Amino acid sequence: MATLSPSASTLTRPARRSRSGSKGARKYAHLWFVLPGLLFFLAFMIYPALFALYVSTTGWTGLGNEFPFVGLDNFAKALTAPTFYRAASNNLIMFAVILIVQHTIGLFLAVQLNAKPRFMEFYRTVLFLPVIFSLVATGFIWTLMLSPHIGFINPVLKDLGLGFLAKNWLSDITWALPTVIFVQAWQGLGWAVIIYLSGLQNIPEEMTQAAEIDGASAWQTFWRITFPMLSPATTALTILTFIGTFRAFDVVYVLTGPIGSPAGRTDILGTLIYRTAFGAAGQSSADVRMSYAIAMSLIVFGGMAIISGVMIKLLRRREIEG
Repeated sequence: MATLSPSASTLTRPARRSRSGSKGARKYAHLWFVLPGLLFFLAFMIYPALFALYVSTTGWTGLGNEFPFVGLDNFAKALTAPTFYRAASNNLIMFAVILIVQHTIGLFLAVQLNAKPRFMEFYRTVLFLPVIFSLVATGFIWTLMLSPHIGFINPVLKDLGLGFLAKNWLSDITWALPTVIFVQAWQGLGWAVIIYLSGLQNIPEEMTQAAEIDGASAWQTFWRITFPMLSPATTALTILTFIGTFRAFDVVYVLTGPIGSPAGRTDILGTLIYRTAFGAAGQSSADVRMSYAIAMSLIVFGGMAIISGVMIKLLRRREIEG
């Protein structure tokens, strides 16, 4: 009696399906490793950003569960507020001064360290120490040193015969902002030194040696060869300084408080947003507007993103042309 045997295609179809399934599983297996980070990013980055965007279109004060819709009114008020532009101008002045300090003093110190002097590791550590200090601790230390009563800066100036330079540094309307900028520049100078030193160490010595053999002076070698090859370091330092300056808050808050003392001369975007969101001494609860502060934060974020993108594009083009 003849028996019916299943065709070969019938027998191999499940095997083919299982093989294709296993290939698909292997192909997308890496997504399981990405999933925890993706969930974390969605929960702590994307969702808060979307919620902040929603809150900025309401009149929420930060208390209660009432979110009256006001549309773009908070953004319109922020973009027409003199205090907003005053704080932004102080940030811009701080950025310009700190950038000049980093591209001059920072580069000079990096060149000196690149010459490998004795105790180079010690010098490099000392220069980088302010970067790793707590920003709050940095603010308190400088507050004590600049104090006209217990600080030592004014007494040292008097001992050096420069007593006419002694001032109430953080209370003087003229000198308060320059003093705050100086502290910020001191705190971030180590970044400039390390970034430029890394760039200098990546320049082939053969190029500078060839220039010296051709009769180029030390200045000509630096200006024609070394400096153009530091363009990537200059780009990175400029962008990081811009972002860090417009995110500044801690040191300024500790030095002069949330109201930008004296007379608002040291007010920056960070302290303005903080004061609007949480209030400050002398403010009534009616002046605390969380949704308005969030709207200002979003404006600052958008402006920083656009300006950073333009700066990166222009500086990258300079690198290519160089």
